[in-house]
Amino acid sequence: MTKQLADYELEKWLRSLKLDSSGPAGACGQTYNQTYSQSYGPTGGGSCISWQQRVQYAVGHAINDYFTLLPAVRLHTPIQVLLNRRWPRNQRDFPDPLFYWQVYHRMVSELTFITGTRIYEYPLALYENWGTHVAGLDLHLSIIFQAVWQERGNPDRVTVQKFLVEENESITQAFIHLVNVFWHSAFGRPPGDIEVYALMEGRRQVIPGESLDLQESLDYVWLLQEAWECGCCHRESEEPGADINRTGGGEPWRLGVS
Repeated sequence: MTKQLADYELEKWLRSLKLDSSGPAGACGQTYNQTYSQSYGPTGGGSCISWQQRVQYAVGHAINDYFTLLPAVRLHTPIQVLLNRRWPRNQRDFPDPLFYWQVYHRMVSELTFITGTRIYEYPLALYENWGTHVAGLDLHLSIIFQAVWQERGNPDRVTVQKFLVEENESITQAFIHLVNVFWHSAFGRPPGDIEVYALMEGRRQVIPGESLDLQESLDYVWLLQEAWECGCCHRESEEPGADINRTGGGEPWRLGVS
């Protein structure tokens, strides 16, 4: 039976590992497992959402809204205006009011710079969920591509971008290998470049697709899949009766929140 693997589900799991290892208290003073169950459980309507998730949601919508505009309109539309549409209003979701404004100004600064470099370009894909069959792993892999750009003069070469509010090495490495496997499976070649932005840190990591080994990426994805399934089974065994929905409920987080 072909297995199903979605990138946003992996990201939720990888974040849970980071929070579990960094300390007992997660969002709203709870452990991550408690928060996970309430926010992403059967109803998917938990109210305990971290400030990172709220900011990621606003950032994703701002980028999507900006690049769906015509270039002539973008010239007269600051990204800050679009960010403000869904920026979290409740400062109590953040550690303190000063930090709230620090995060806001950092997001405005980073997004202004990032979007300004492609003000006249049209993305090939913008927050689209793509799927492909990975024959070597008998796996259906789906990835939400936040932004994909074709190189001018060379449409076969593309740049795949991902935007993270905070740097997360586990998620970055998983995304790089997932994209490499996806591109080989779907198009028979590596991607041009993979760019991962850590907005709070103001960092951009660029990985040329040609530098990635396909077999290494396949092994990485296989191990990730096995570990994720084991983690899900363990969580379900700890919470009898908690039927976590793995196939649905992802749409609210379509714009990069996980």
